[in-house]
Amino acid sequence: MMTDQAMGWRDYAEIDETAVGALVAAVGADTFATLKAQFVADFQSLAATHIQARRDGDEAAARAAAHGLRGAALNVGLTRLGHLAGALERGEHGEEGELPAVLASAVACLMASGQA
Repeated sequence: MMTDQAMGWRDYAEIDETAVGALVAAVGADTFATLKAQFVADFQSLAATHIQARRDGDEAAARAAAHGLRGAALNVGLTRLGHLAGALERGEHGEEGELPAVLASAVACLMASGQA
């Protein structure tokens, strides 16, 4: 079995349904359904900020945006997106081009999750 340190972001499940279930239980299904749109807007904004900061050569801003994206994604159970963002936060830019596709897939999973 791989440890967290040995795992790459691709090795994580797209979504942790247990975490989603805990969030739904905490806030209720109706509130969760309402919050999903805000979560998505936040993820998209943080990803766009990261990408623009990298284009501008502002590594501190890029890492800050990746840090925010990592925390936001992991808080709602989007493990693969969260771990990719964590790699970007650490300055591991080799797979940065994957961010838009991973984000789109994570958003689709989130929107389909927490259904009653």
